[in-house]
Parts: sequence; structure tokens; C-alpha cells
Amino acid sequence: MDNLDELMALARMITYAKAVAEDLKIEPSAQSLEAALTAVTRELRRATDADVPGLEPLLSDMNIELH
Repeated sequence: MDNLDELMALARMITYAKAVAEDLKIEPSAQSLEAALTAVTRELRRATDADVPGLEPLLSDMNIELH
């Protein structure tokens, strides 16, 4: 279960970083982070052998304000 927790934490970090890159209009970084998130999502599905509800973030609905 440790691996699953680590993969979930990694997915959350990548999701946040991608949202920040999009807010800053750094498209190459956002695209790279999207690819990384896809890979982590794939690994999570393999680890759980099932879909995890809410795994794929809806970044368009996410509002992250930079301070």
C-alpha cells in the first residue's frame, strides 16, 4: 500500500505543478506535466487493477491562486 500512497501523492504534486504552469502560461512545462500525470495515472491503474474515482483531475475546474 505504500507504493499506492506514494503514487497518489505524486499525482497530486504533478496536478498542482501543471495548474501553476498553466496559470503562468508556460505551455511546454504544462504539456510535459500532463504526460507525467498520464504515466502516473497508468501506474495507479496497474497498481489497483481498477479505476480510482476522481483520479484524473479536472484542471479546467481548478482555480489555484499564486501568492
